[in-house]
Amino acid sequence: MRLGMFMHPIHDFKRGYHTLLREDLDVIRAADQEGFDEVWLGEHYLLPSEPFASPLMLYARLIAECPRIVFGSGVHCLPNRHPAVVAAEVAQFDHLAEGRFMMGVGPGAAPPDFELFDVLDKDRMAMLEESVDMMIRLWTEDPPYDIRGRYWHAIVKDNVLPELGVDKMTVPYQRPHPPIMLPSMSRNSASSRLAARRGWHMISANFVPKEVVAGHWQDYCAERRAHGLPIEPSKWRAGRTILVTETDEEAEAYLRSEGNSLEWYFKYISGLTRHGGFVHMLKSHPDMPDREVTPQYCIKTMVIAGSPRTVAERLAAFREEVGPFETLITSHHDWVPRPMWRRHMHLLAHEVMPILRSLTGVRHELERTG
Repeated sequence: MRLGMFMHPIHDFKRGYHTLLREDLDVIRAADQEGFDEVWLGEHYLLPSEPFASPLMLYARLIAECPRIVFGSGVHCLPNRHPAVVAAEVAQFDHLAEGRFMMGVGPGAAPPDFELFDVLDKDRMAMLEESVDMMIRLWTEDPPYDIRGRYWHAIVKDNVLPELGVDKMTVPYQRPHPPIMLPSMSRNSASSRLAARRGWHMISANFVPKEVVAGHWQDYCAERRAHGLPIEPSKWRAGRTILVTETDEEAEAYLRSEGNSLEWYFKYISGLTRHGGFVHMLKSHPDMPDREVTPQYCIKTMVIAGSPRTVAERLAAFREEVGPFETLITSHHDWVPRPMWRRHMHLLAHEVMPILRSLTGVRHELERTG
């Protein structure tokens, strides 16, 4: 059982961009120090609450400071940029990180960015798949290039000078390419089915009910079976919103406190999804009225909080209900108060995870190899 962290990151934007940037650097350093296996960082352009346009740029600052953790783009919103640009940047970063990289890709989930890049009414899932296919061809084929798609072309015929090293796309450190991950958020998930069909990794979002997460695994398995492919739990990551404190009472008091980080997080998530017309993702039942999707409802149904033993037991029960994920992904929230959230990371990695591995029988891969 591996442990990772997903950082949209969602912040209270009123705290100021520079403060948030420095805090998120500290969070990733802490994750590496505590032994987290991987970290995922989002990509957005017009969301001051999720303020990073380039996860790779932030990660490049940390490669030398964080010698252990695997960096994941969470995700490259592929409809927003030409595939050749993403392919070149990914290849460069993969070399800088010497293969400690996983390429998360997605169709995007931010309506302001859709409008900015004029993809609001496009088939963004089709754009995603075309983009990945084009990137793989650029990495694996020799020039001249004549790659034509519905949304983009990559054509280089007349300016190929191999004797001068003027011809070929840089290839990644990992061959033929880094592992590819796709996030899943909704019921009847097209993303889960696409990941299954293509052999990609999948992360189930932390901000959806357990019923939706269970559906992701069911969709994945059904698609794999339909294509005669083996089921691979090692490629499934399940996200949860988690808070670990020394006692159950401490966690309960924090969740009751006005304006706490999780309240802001779910106020933001519920508001954005309601505006974008996809608040249904947050509902335990499809017929649940929109007005009932409140921050308090989200905290009650989607947060696992308490002492290390309580959290481990609830996570084991969650896994029993949704399916056999082999990587747990916790979500990052504003470090307010900073000491509590920093302590949470230590308790999760060093107290919760050993109990969870014991309860589920899924050891860490380092334990398996001795």
